[in-house]
Amino acid sequence: MIDLLTPGTLLQGRNGQYRVLDIIGRGGMGAVYRTERVGDGSIWALKEMRPPPNADPKEVAENRRLFAEEAAMLQKLRHPNLPLVIDSFEQGDRPYLVMEFVPGKTLEDIQRQINAPFPKDDVVLWAIQIAQVLHYLHSQTPPVIFRDMKPTNVMLTPDGIIKLIDFGVARTYKAFKQKDTVAMGSPGYAPPEQYGKGQTDARSDIYGLAATMLHLLTNLPPVPLQPPRPGSIIMLNPTADTALEQIIIKGMALRPEDRFQTAGEMAKVLQDYLGPAVSTPQPPAQPPLQSQSPVATPAIQLPVAQPIPSPAEQQAPTNGKACDSCGRVNRSIARFCSGCGKRLQEQAEVKLILTSPRGVWEFPLTHFPCHIGRRDPAHNHHPELDLADYDRGIASRRHALIDRQGDKYLLIDQGSVNGTTVNNVPLTPHRPYLLHHGDRIRIGEVELVFGYALQPVP
Repeated sequence: MIDLLTPGTLLQGRNGQYRVLDIIGRGGMGAVYRTERVGDGSIWALKEMRPPPNADPKEVAENRRLFAEEAAMLQKLRHPNLPLVIDSFEQGDRPYLVMEFVPGKTLEDIQRQINAPFPKDDVVLWAIQIAQVLHYLHSQTPPVIFRDMKPTNVMLTPDGIIKLIDFGVARTYKAFKQKDTVAMGSPGYAPPEQYGKGQTDARSDIYGLAATMLHLLTNLPPVPLQPPRPGSIIMLNPTADTALEQIIIKGMALRPEDRFQTAGEMAKVLQDYLGPAVSTPQPPAQPPLQSQSPVATPAIQLPVAQPIPSPAEQQAPTNGKACDSCGRVNRSIARFCSGCGKRLQEQAEVKLILTSPRGVWEFPLTHFPCHIGRRDPAHNHHPELDLADYDRGIASRRHALIDRQGDKYLLIDQGSVNGTTVNNVPLTPHRPYLLHHGDRIRIGEVELVFGYALQPVP
């Protein structure tokens, strides 16, 4: 069992002191915590390597080496689709890495939750962002090869921004070297050269990206060293087409020379596939450093327009909460400043106002995910928000759900028979919608108004 840090623990880094707030996740060799930088109150993620007592010493030494290489590599990189790293240090003979706190979930977690293929436009939009950041990595001197491209290592923020995470097996490309010293990667996503048959280069990451797209489009992990056959993706995902299949087949070609030769080329092909009317979301500015370093510019400049409007696009509130530290105006529902990460002086009590032919009532949102639908006692199905007494059978048993990510709330239609609308606009099934104060949700005969009431922080 890993001995975890407790809330309130103080750690002294090179660039500041950090107070542990809570744990985000843990694995066999360490954990990740949400921390507060004591100097300015900003929020950061703290990655700790803490192997169990019975771990193999050789395995511990190798993981420690990879941890140190990841820290050194990430501190040199600056890209909006990479988490910003501001500090690395050791305390109590344990290495630590301080990086940007990224709200959201991995693509693997989201797909596991919906248990269905993603719509093709979503997958292509994410793939363009991934290809752009891979091109940035490959354009470094020497090039950085990610080597573990898969849905587990891709975070999606509530604003639709992709963040590439976990550089534990990334390496720099060494010219004229015939093969890698150590073969690493994940079966299904790794190309032939990553199985010890050659040296990985930029085209190896292209194979991994195409395999990731295949997984997201089919909800099935790719078969090792087996590119998809024509028609196989369309059979599992009716939103896909022959043109998209050919892009993935080319990206997963077994011979590197038959793939796209650069990630920039693949990003351009994917953007052309979507057309000029659809563009990738524009990442916001990264959190501030104590001492800013110059921002590196990617070698390729692809067309990036404004984010795709949500079904009920709204302007940022002018009467939101202003941060006492940096002055940024945040949404009224926010608990932490989106500019500097400092805790705001108020928090929100979130609720739904439900109206149906049978009455009006309030439903506080306190547990997440909050499933919305009709109960089915015969199958032991009891959603948190049960519409059985207020809807005459139009709502599905598993109709929709509301989930929380940080200070944001997402509404997801779960493939319901009669659909879900927000402000009279139908939602795409399984595609998260970012809720705003005052949004009117229609499920069957019931209208749900999303809102909040500000309460003092205890």
